[in-house]
Amino acid sequence: MIFPYLAFMFFCGIIPIGYGILEVRNPSWVNMDGGFETFIKVLQDFRVGPAIINILFLLGIFVPLMIVTVLVVSLLLDATEFRYNKQMRLLFLIPGLIPVAVAVLFWSAVVGYEVVWDKSNIRWLIGAISFSTGIGSWIVIQYGSLRSISQEVLEAGVVDGCNRFQLAWRLKLPMIGRYIAYMVILLIANTLQIFNEPNLLMYTNMTTDWSPSQIAFGYAFKNADFAGGVALSLIMLIPNLILALLFVLNTDFMKKSKTTWR
Repeated sequence: MIFPYLAFMFFCGIIPIGYGILEVRNPSWVNMDGGFETFIKVLQDFRVGPAIINILFLLGIFVPLMIVTVLVVSLLLDATEFRYNKQMRLLFLIPGLIPVAVAVLFWSAVVGYEVVWDKSNIRWLIGAISFSTGIGSWIVIQYGSLRSISQEVLEAGVVDGCNRFQLAWRLKLPMIGRYIAYMVILLIANTLQIFNEPNLLMYTNMTTDWSPSQIAFGYAFKNADFAGGVALSLIMLIPNLILALLFVLNTDFMKKSKTTWR
């Protein structure tokens, strides 16, 4: 049953990575002599340092803000029963269905095209766009994980004297901990490889090389330097692999729950 997944992983993951490692050895504009020194030379590009700082800005501000907002709104939805609960979930899901290009157009119109952009304020716009397009779907996902908690467990907490805040903090959040970890890792991974939002804001002249993904894209498809582009892409893959290993090894998300047969 896992053969289709293994086939896709092999042809869409392992083979491209292996081919990329072989491609890095070829001569390029970054490293005329070729070889694996290309990995070091792309990191010495003057654009890479500021691009990493931009990513760290999003990781330090917007990712924690999104995590907290998603959990708070999800807990409020789960704790409150009212007639239009389903419509509210649909309302939260709509922003996640909007394409990034439409979101960029919307935010550009709201902020105005007369704004003078610089390296400091463009970060807030990119963060706002990624925040608004991603938060709705995560609220629905976490709300679904909260609804999977056994009602008997919550009733036992109420009997023991827990108020709503204690139910959320001591029961609900620990019981959906693996789903929270899954959300955190995907948010970090998506931020590390952010591309669409800054690329669609190129009219500001401040986002041509805003993220490492854009720099790798420029190497490969603007300068015809596939070795340099692949080298930077493989470097960006390393933290994502580390996050994936931490997730698999330190959470029970992939474990199968035990079932008792009678």
